[in-house]
Parts: sequence; structure tokens; C-alpha cells
Amino acid sequence: MTLTPTLALGVFAMLFSQPRITERSLGDIAVIRVPRSVKEMYKGGHDGQIGRLVFTFSDDYFWASFGSSTAYKQQLFISVMAPDATDAEYDAYPMRYRLSYNDRKTVRTVAVGTGTLKIDEGVYMQNALEEPAHMFHYVDRARRLQIAWHAVKKEIDLATGMDVVAKMAASFRITRDPTAQFADLRDRPRREADDRARKRALAMETLEREGYGPLEPGKPVFKDGVYVEWMVDPELRFQLLVPLGRVRVDANAPSGSRPRPAPLRNPDGSRRELAGSLGWREFVDGAWESSNDENAYLPFDGVGAVLAAQQSDPSFVHFYYSATVRVEKEWGDERLRDLRWFFDSLPEVRRLWSQGKLVTGGVPASD
Repeated sequence: MTLTPTLALGVFAMLFSQPRITERSLGDIAVIRVPRSVKEMYKGGHDGQIGRLVFTFSDDYFWASFGSSTAYKQQLFISVMAPDATDAEYDAYPMRYRLSYNDRKTVRTVAVGTGTLKIDEGVYMQNALEEPAHMFHYVDRARRLQIAWHAVKKEIDLATGMDVVAKMAASFRITRDPTAQFADLRDRPRREADDRARKRALAMETLEREGYGPLEPGKPVFKDGVYVEWMVDPELRFQLLVPLGRVRVDANAPSGSRPRPAPLRNPDGSRRELAGSLGWREFVDGAWESSNDENAYLPFDGVGAVLAAQQSDPSFVHFYYSATVRVEKEWGDERLRDLRWFFDSLPEVRRLWSQGKLVTGGVPASD
């Protein structure tokens, strides 16, 4: 058949309006053909969500991404699902899906291959960008595949999107079944719970051995000049706090010259790090406030109440040295097994305090 110029031009336009797709590896476990315009966002798959391994691709806006976060022309999430993934896990979006739509509604649900495709539309909102867009959500239990694909309508229209999803699904194949990896994911909550319990027991054992137990939340124990308090809500923490003393406030001094922690330097000029941080309580605008030099944790409720009862003179700024341990978040056991990391720093901290080197804007009172 001979094509007329008009028909040839139409065929040419149709071919080049379709997004080109190319095969991409999903780690070493699968392959799939995806639009060539999307680029891999992270190297390898993410396993933070039990029941799936997620591979993410995107095509970003440039100017519209100047703001709180990136704006996407397309964002594509390919999930390789576990053999025992539940219907709820297939229906759920990946955790890294954080796209925002106004007036979002489902416009179509159709069978595609061995799976089901649900299509939503709405106005995609990011920074100052507002663009009509589709979200294609494909679920295929036979292939152990989920596709969540955001595409603005200027890039991908409805018919094109449906066609591309069908091609992606048909091209998907698992090359190495990560059965052991999925089993590890399923077992992760139990292991993490066991580790949390172990860390809690280790911390409590250490505190009791040092003479600070048994501890109850909100009831600090005082020994050898150190307060220790235990917290369970919102998470397991314990705090060690040492009151250092006070510095008189000049009533006529501007707020910017009030006593504050002094920057500590090593001989080479680098910042000198302490095991804890310096904090203070002061009377400002008719109320007492607690602050900390390094945005660390303020005194816990129990210790805070003790300090408030002891530090009631508004003509002074009262300083303390403290450290807070998030028991279940500690990467290692060192600070849970032994408290020397804090206690060994106290002689130097007290020496610097007595020499007036910990504070600017005043001299520590002698009382």
C-alpha cells in the first residue's frame, strides 16, 4: 500500500507521540521496560516496606522544583511483591509515594493482561506548580507486580498511559526470586522487637548498677551530683543532668548580651566536643524558659520540676550540663552498657565552669 503524504504524516506523528520505552534492571531480581524519559531515583530497591521491594524512577521539573521539594512530571514506582503479599499490601502505595492531588477521583478501572489497572485523575500540587495529572495504579498478583505511576497530562494522556502500563506489565519478569530477602523482611519486626527489649534491659541494668535504680518515669534519682531520669513516652529515653551554677544577669544589659554557653575550641581551632551539652534556665518576659546550646533535649519533666524549685531567682541565669540517650535508637551498645562516656567528662566540665570558660556574658557566682 502506498501512503499518501497526509497519511504518512499522521503515522509519523502517531509513532513519535508515543513515549519510547527501554528495558531497565530492577537490581538483580527483575527486569522491566519503562519510559525512557524516567531516570532511576535511587540505586537499587528499597526494602523498608514488608511484602515488597520498591524501585523508583522519575522525570523532574527544573524550575518548579525550587521550593520545599522536587516537582515531578512523572514518578514511577515498580514494586516486586513477595509471594505471600496480601491484598492489602497490593492495594497500598509504596511508603515513598508522597504526591499530592486536589480533586482526586477514580475515572476508570479496567483489566490489563493478568492484572487490574485503576486510574485516578486530579490536579497535582507541588510548590507553586498546579498540573492536571493521572495516577495509574496497576496490580498483578500473577506477576507479583505493582505499578504506581504519576504522570502529568501534558506528558502522558489517558490512552497513552494505559498503553504504556500494558507494555510495562507485559515486559516484567523476575530473574532471581528474592525468597530469602522477603523472609528476612517478614521476620524483621520480631528481631527489632527483641532488640528493643534487649536494649531496654541493658540500659536499666547499667543504671541500677551505677546506683540510679530502680527508675520510674518522671521520678529522677540524684547521686554524686548527677540527676538521672527515665522516660517511656513518646519513646524510651534516659537523661543525665548536672546543675553547674548560676551567672548574674545585668538588669540593664540587652537580651543579646545575656550569659550564654561559650564556644569551646581545640588548640588547632576546631570545635571542641563534649559528651553532653550545656543548657540554661532564665526568666524572660515574665516566665521561666529552658534552652540548650545544641538544640538537644531539655530537662525531663521530673528534673525540670526539681530545677524550678531550686532556681527561683530571676536575677540569675542558671546553667546545667546534660545528655539524653534514646535507648532504642542507639546504633551500638556502648552508651547503654557503661556510663563512663558521661561521667569521665564531668571533671573537665566542672573545671571549665569554675574558671569561667564555659560561659560568656558573665562570671559564675561563687555560691
